[in-house]
Amino acid sequence: MSIKLIALDMDGTLLNPEGQLTARTISALKDARAHGAVVTLSSGRMPCALRPFVKELGIDAPLICYNGALTVDSRTEAPLSSAPLSPEMAREIARACEERNLHVQAYRGEAFVCAEHGQFAQDYLDFLKGTGRLEVTGRPLSECLDFETPKMLAIDAPARIAALLPDLKARFEGRVRVATSQPRFIEFVNPAAGKAAALARLSELLGIAQADTAAFGDGLNDLDMIEWAGTGFVMANGAKAMLEAADVIVPSNAEDGVAQTVERLIREGRLGKEG
Repeated sequence: MSIKLIALDMDGTLLNPEGQLTARTISALKDARAHGAVVTLSSGRMPCALRPFVKELGIDAPLICYNGALTVDSRTEAPLSSAPLSPEMAREIARACEERNLHVQAYRGEAFVCAEHGQFAQDYLDFLKGTGRLEVTGRPLSECLDFETPKMLAIDAPARIAALLPDLKARFEGRVRVATSQPRFIEFVNPAAGKAAALARLSELLGIAQADTAAFGDGLNDLDMIEWAGTGFVMANGAKAMLEAADVIVPSNAEDGVAQTVERLIREGRLGKEG
């Protein structure tokens, strides 16, 4: 058995704590591709926010975006599969967040859409580093969302997010997939979405067996992907449930854990065509 397809979460996994790709990580993943492995990104981010990293890594495989709600061609960003939230469901999610005084936003094209340009919206703009834009509605999203959206995102302080997550999961159980990706984010996607479902579709498209896939992650929005992949690598900085689900726990994102692991797999002949 060899690893022929690697799916990489971004924040907390591939990127260091400063949100950057290190030179070592870039080199290791280019070596993985040179050995015949397919490398892709599997993120909660929108496609345009992945562009700089796709370019740095030379990725040409389809990209998993919005926690699996959208898969796109890495060159054209044309949709290959999608499972959006309906306008009705998006408004219900917005209402639930508004009732709890949570900042909430939807997504359309290269924009994230929210009621006002407050501190959380500005923080998210800073997080995107110029790869997306803000649309302000001027009134609550629950009153005006009239389009499908690949996901909804709530943002608040980590303590509030942790306190409100169980309540929101219970409210939408069976109807919406609700999970944290970072301590300050709650992500809402269609239950037909998810990183595991997207990775399964991608592996089938590429003719790669499930046993020959690997996934790297740290947050609870990565859990289904880690459980589905032939080998689930979880960062040492990962959430408790992630560490419990891991096939292999690897060094943290502050220690170039992805690069260290890929380098070891290459040395052991377990990656790509040589595996």
